[in-house]
Amino acid sequence: MTGHGPDTAVSPLLSVDDHDDPPREPAGRKQPSSGRRRAALFAVAAGAVSATALAGMTYVRDTAPPEPAAQERLPPGTERITRGNLVTEVVTPGALTYSGARAVNNHLTGIVTWVPTENTVVTQGKRLYAVNNVPVFLMRGSLPAWREFKPGMPDGTDVRMLEQNLAELGHTGFTVDDEFSEKTEAAVKRWQKNTGLAANGKIELGRVVFAPGSVRIAGVKVRSGDSVAPAQDVLQVTGFQHSVSAEVPAKEQDLAVKGAHVDIEFPDGERSKGTVASVGAEKTKEDGTKVVPITVRPESSRKLDMLQSAEIVVVLKRTEATDVLSVPVTALLPAEGGGYAVQLVKNGKVFGVKVKTGAFADGRAEISGAGLSEGQLVGVPKL
Repeated sequence: MTGHGPDTAVSPLLSVDDHDDPPREPAGRKQPSSGRRRAALFAVAAGAVSATALAGMTYVRDTAPPEPAAQERLPPGTERITRGNLVTEVVTPGALTYSGARAVNNHLTGIVTWVPTENTVVTQGKRLYAVNNVPVFLMRGSLPAWREFKPGMPDGTDVRMLEQNLAELGHTGFTVDDEFSEKTEAAVKRWQKNTGLAANGKIELGRVVFAPGSVRIAGVKVRSGDSVAPAQDVLQVTGFQHSVSAEVPAKEQDLAVKGAHVDIEFPDGERSKGTVASVGAEKTKEDGTKVVPITVRPESSRKLDMLQSAEIVVVLKRTEATDVLSVPVTALLPAEGGGYAVQLVKNGKVFGVKVKTGAFADGRAEISGAGLSEGQLVGVPKL
């Protein structure tokens, strides 16, 4: 042959049944919204690729002509056939949350004179807020305080929690038990003197707040100078374990399974791994959309520790095909008689090869056919 381009041949050994099933058309990418699907953008059937980027491609027949096809230029670009899983991603907006969210309920009467700033940490024995210029202290315990601590009070679990805290804060000399003894009273006086309180051996209701551990200040509901009364919420606190909440469209709820592995994507595009920790009951939003709420537990908090709040998304995955050959969807060309073909590029020559398509996901198409193998180069346009 003569000319300036490589020879183009159509191999009779690399064709398959020309009654290929039409490809399933996945949805296109959209701006972040609940449940958008990242799938193949299948536009090659429109013919734009063959008319511009891959001009000159000869339609593939089931039977090859006796001579190679007419000469044509090499395609503008090439990509390799790969083998692996094809995965569709369902993306839904998520919200960064913390475990152990709760309100701090005030039991004192007076004027607020100090409150912490949001996102600060309060540890055992430190002040949470102040009323009438007297601090309210955080102590560790599983039950809320519900009565005044004083000599002669009935035994109880709350007394044991108080004594445990006093001992951990260095005020010892008693046995940690359910009894408020004289030795307990003496330890309370030492603690009061150390914290600037009146050392009377009694702790009024509201002077200490019990929580399972240190807390993060998530919100402040009062300001210095505000009047407060018993049963009024003054702070919103949380623990430190991160979680991500999201709502999955009901039509995708087969992906919302406890224990399912997901990705958490941050504004900069970086991802971290997570696991679905809980799945709520299906509900209907105001716009009529049916969703399933989920909570995701991140595997690592490194990235999350740097965020106070951020627009993040939860990426759930559905495996469309396992261990298959695939090419970019832009490598597919319409074949004569229906179906699709690819351009195999080998040794400076281009071979038109008819293929059977299967699943589509993430901009790739499953292909099969005689002579196709992982690593072969196929023609693609330069978009």
